[in-house]
Amino acid sequence: MAYDSLQIAIAGTEAADIYPDLLSLEVELDEELAGMFRLTVALQLHADGSWSYLDDDRLVPWQRVVITAGLASDTEQLLSGYITHLRPCFTDGLDQCQLEIWGMDASVLMDRDDVLRDWPNKKDSDIAQEVFQSYRLTPQVTDTGVIHDEAVSTIIQRETDIRFLRRLALRNGYECFVDGATGYFQPPAVDGSPQPVLAVQFGDQTTVTRFALEVNALAPSNVTMFQVDRLNKQVLDASADSLALRQLGAKPISSFLAGDMTPGQVYLGQAVTTGLPEMTALCQELYDRSNWFVTGEGEVDANGYGNVLKPRGIVLIKGVGETHSGMYYISHVTHSFTADGYTQRFTVKRNALAPTGSENFAAGTGLLPGSPV
Repeated sequence: MAYDSLQIAIAGTEAADIYPDLLSLEVELDEELAGMFRLTVALQLHADGSWSYLDDDRLVPWQRVVITAGLASDTEQLLSGYITHLRPCFTDGLDQCQLEIWGMDASVLMDRDDVLRDWPNKKDSDIAQEVFQSYRLTPQVTDTGVIHDEAVSTIIQRETDIRFLRRLALRNGYECFVDGATGYFQPPAVDGSPQPVLAVQFGDQTTVTRFALEVNALAPSNVTMFQVDRLNKQVLDASADSLALRQLGAKPISSFLAGDMTPGQVYLGQAVTTGLPEMTALCQELYDRSNWFVTGEGEVDANGYGNVLKPRGIVLIKGVGETHSGMYYISHVTHSFTADGYTQRFTVKRNALAPTGSENFAAGTGLLPGSPV
C-alpha cells in the first residue's frame, strides 16, 4: 500500500515547519471553477504574548503557494496559486485557536480588472492565446475555426479576462482553466487515457468508500435556433440532435424513449451569434451539455486507491452493476488531508449508460480482462 505524501511550498521554499501544526488541508479542483485551497494550522500562544504564524512574513496576502500531494509513488502538483484570505480564529481554549489560509490558482490574477475592449477579426482561440500570453502563461489552445469578421460583428469584452475567456469557451463547448503555468482553452478531454479504475463494493480491491448516482431523464433535449443573416437577410437555422463528444456508454438517453415518445426540444432565442458556423457550434455545445444525464459523487480512500485522481479526465468505475459500470468524466475532485488520512471526494458525469464492450475493467487491478463489473 502506498502512503500519502504532501509538500507545501511558500515563496519558493518548502514550509516544513508548518507540518507539525497542520490540522487540515483541502484542495478543490473543478472543471468550471478556479482551483482553491484551504489550509488550517493550530495557533500557539508564546510566553511573550505573541502567536505562532500570525506575524509570519510568509503568510501574507498574494504570497505564492505550491501544493504537491499524492502517494509516495504518485505525487503531482495539485495547485500553484496565491493566498487570498487569512482567517485567525480565537476561542476560550488555547488548543482550539487556529488560522485558516485560503487561496486560489493563478487564474485569480485574471479576475481582478474589468476590461472594455474590442477584438476585431479574431478567432475565439486567437483571443485565448493572446490573453494567456499576457499573463506569461503557456497557452494550450484548440483552434475554434471561425474568424469574427468586423464587417459583420466585433467581439466586445466587458468583463475580467478569465470570465471573458470562459464565456467564449462556453459557446464553443470548451473548457477554460489554468493549471500551473499553463492556460487551457480546449474541448473536454473525453478521448484521453482513463485514470486507474475505481472499484465499488469489489471485495478486497474496493477503493471507493461511498458512491451515489442520479439518472435524470428530463435534462437532455435537441437544440434549434433561427436567426436572420445580417448581410443578406436570409433566415438561418441550426440544430443539434446527436452527440459531438465521445459517447461514454452503449445506451444514450434516446435509446430509452418508447415508440411514441420524442426527444425534448429547445429553441434558442436572444443568442448572440454572427452566422451559421457560430449558431451550429452553440447548438451543439448546449446539446452535449444537456446530455450529461448521469451524475455521481463519491469518496476514495487515497492510500487504498494508490493514485491521484484529477478532474477534466475520464475514469472507469466498476462494481455498480452492468448498467452503471463504465466510463465517466471527472468534473470535480477535493483532495483532503486530515488526521484521519488522505481522502479524495469526487463528482463524475456520463452521457450514456452501460459499457460499450471496449472498456478494460482490469486496468491497474491485476484482474484478467473480462472479469465481472
